[in-house]
Amino acid sequence: MLNAVIFCRHGETESNLGGWLAGSRDVSLTERGRAQAREAAAALIAGRRQVPVVYSSPQRRALETAAILAEALAAPVVPVAGLEERRWGDLEGGAIPADLLREEVPNGESLTAFGARVTAALDGLPVPADGRPPLIVAHAGTWPVLCRWLGVESALLWPPNASPVTLTRQGARVG
Repeated sequence: MLNAVIFCRHGETESNLGGWLAGSRDVSLTERGRAQAREAAAALIAGRRQVPVVYSSPQRRALETAAILAEALAAPVVPVAGLEERRWGDLEGGAIPADLLREEVPNGESLTAFGARVTAALDGLPVPADGRPPLIVAHAGTWPVLCRWLGVESALLWPPNASPVTLTRQGARVG
């Protein structure tokens, strides 16, 4: 089981700019989103963070971000089914709702089912042989599930686009 990870939300997308809910829609990064990913890679390199592998949601915005990071960090990208953003059903393409933590959405994925899906994906991630924390590139909705999975609390509803954050399992000794 992983005791530490570096999490990076994907770079900026048109949906982020427009304030609409992308969910399961496969949207691309903006030019600014690509620049954010390059800046995130530079920050990891400057912080001497050696990343053995980049695990990514298979959605385009996450894979684009992961590819930019992985190239700079000389690490492989491994798409991981289950790390996709929550399926918002009828709400996708509309304004971001104030109650993002609601359990049910019309024709979408329940919060419980989403959490179980992401948790199962996290449970299945191999621990890098060298013990260094992997980089996980995913979505805003993945953040609170990851925090619960590691047993850590966060004041952030989610981190800003392409801003790497290191998380360590509560009570774990790393390095």
